[in-house]
Amino acid sequence: HAKCVAVVGGGNVAMDAARCAKRLGAEVYIVYRRGMEELPARREEVEHAMEEGIIFKTLTNPTEILGYYNKDNKRDEKNGTVCGIKCVEMELGEADASGRRRPIVKENSEFTIDADCVIMALGTSPNPLIKDTTDNLATEKWGGICADESGRTSREGVFAGGDAVTGAATVILA
Repeated sequence: HAKCVAVVGGGNVAMDAARCAKRLGAEVYIVYRRGMEELPARREEVEHAMEEGIIFKTLTNPTEILGYYNKDNKRDEKNGTVCGIKCVEMELGEADASGRRRPIVKENSEFTIDADCVIMALGTSPNPLIKDTTDNLATEKWGGICADESGRTSREGVFAGGDAVTGAATVILA
């Protein structure tokens, strides 16, 4: 089990992932680029997450996932694991076309969250960075991750499921 999990996103999926990781015994951070008031998750989901002890790092945007260290604590991009997530602090600027205030990076605000697991829980389409930054991971033309019925991907030790494999769906189907 992961000891420290960083969940990137502020919607219901992010709250669910964070609360599940917390119940499995991890220290959990929600990393979200806007403020608490702008979290798109249902209020009660946010309140439950707070009650369970999840740490909210709002006005925070990830810039890099750090890793890959093997069990001998040596850098090993092929067989290693995540060791942290580099972030910058944000501040809210003027409203964008959607009416939401646009997050802007604060100068010289970079910091790192130590984490041995990072969950990307944002949007309704697959993260386009995954296929471009993860060697030996087979993906579909539309960006979905290729996985067998057990969730196993083409990269050893990496599993995928839900609509990252099947495509956008309702919560029940995903």
